[in-house]
Amino acid sequence: MNNLMTRDDLTHPETDCDVLIVEDDPAQAEELAYSLSRAGLAVQVLHCGSEALHRVSEIRPRIALLDYNLPDLDGVTVAERIRRLSPETAMLMMSGRIDGLPEPTLRRVGLYSFMNKPVHPGRLLSSVRRMVKAAAKTGLPAVRPYKWLGISFD
Repeated sequence: MNNLMTRDDLTHPETDCDVLIVEDDPAQAEELAYSLSRAGLAVQVLHCGSEALHRVSEIRPRIALLDYNLPDLDGVTVAERIRRLSPETAMLMMSGRIDGLPEPTLRRVGLYSFMNKPVHPGRLLSSVRRMVKAAAKTGLPAVRPYKWLGISFD
């Protein structure tokens, strides 16, 4: 699988990233990336926390989907460090091995929400839509363009 999946491969340079997926399971990562790219998002997949931290300042993702159980770092550590490196990135945590994170942890780390795996593509897209709306209300950089998510801001 190509690590960068875009609406139009000629339109988006490698640093143009709507959604960064940090997931060590290649099949799960590919399924999520495929679903989001079909919705018109520029998606990049990385498979370990340290690689994500090395690249996040460079790619400046608008949204990061983080696996809690990564081979090198836990997702909370990755989220805390992404928050420092790219404070405008909205984040969502996923896991198949824990049932969630306490609300204070989500707030402290700056996570938008937590999803149990397997993540249903429709539910994920719905969460991404809510994250886009929340970003628009808080003044965070908007994921472009809104039309592909069926969102209007009248």
